[in-house]
Amino acid sequence: MPILFMILATVLWGVSFLLAKLALQEISTSSFLFFRYAVAAVSLLPFFLFQPKSLNRKLIKPGIYLSLLQAALMFAQTIGLETISASLSSFVSGFYIVFVLLIRFIITKKLPTAVDIITSLLCLAGLGLLTNSFGHPDPVGIGYTFICALFIAIHIYLLDQYLNEDTAFTLTFLQMVGIMIIFGCVLLCNHDLFQFPRKLLTWGSILVAGIGCSSVAYWLAAKAQTKLGAFKTSIILMLEPVFATLFAYLGLGETLYPMSFVGIGMILIAIGIINWRLAQGQSKTSH
Repeated sequence: MPILFMILATVLWGVSFLLAKLALQEISTSSFLFFRYAVAAVSLLPFFLFQPKSLNRKLIKPGIYLSLLQAALMFAQTIGLETISASLSSFVSGFYIVFVLLIRFIITKKLPTAVDIITSLLCLAGLGLLTNSFGHPDPVGIGYTFICALFIAIHIYLLDQYLNEDTAFTLTFLQMVGIMIIFGCVLLCNHDLFQFPRKLLTWGSILVAGIGCSSVAYWLAAKAQTKLGAFKTSIILMLEPVFATLFAYLGLGETLYPMSFVGIGMILIAIGIINWRLAQGQSKTSH
């Protein structure tokens, strides 16, 4: 079940690249992110109000830290999307797996296992084949997206410190509210960035991104990470660029090459290895 939850989250995050591209045709990055997370926060508010013991004061500070990280990575990723393709953005974002290994080494002082390195390299090689041709990408857009990848890795590990079955929903809600407030403040400080959506397509993108790609996807991922842990979560998260590329192909007409399917296969093999290791660990525990 946790692996299924994580896969569903990657599907929703994969389509968010397409939705962001569509919305940014009319409104600014800050406006899109504010409206997206405002919708997410409002959609979760009724569940938060009627959930017993939903607010834990000890989670407020972690919620602020996670919100700041999420706002930073979303801003960097969305800025990057203004100048590079959705496929390239998903590929560069995938380098968070390298940062995850580095952070884990710094924290635990233990070298990654051979299987961890192989699965990570397999994922990156698969991503390279999946997003086969990028033309002449803008280096500024790539730089912002690399920053996003670093923040993704930090967020995964920070979230892992506070997650359990009881805190998953509250941390999700606090992040949605925190990100909304952050970008609301950005818009208040710079009125020129505020653009109210007028097109039905833009509002549709915001609503789907807010409810599906934010509130639902973040909750699913949080629930999954309570069982999987940081590294297994980060490997399965590699499915996000797969879905992002497929949705970019279907919705934006971006090119999908024959070798892209080989790349998808390599990523699926890596995730299969992680799934097998997880099953083996559960089997040993049950005995």
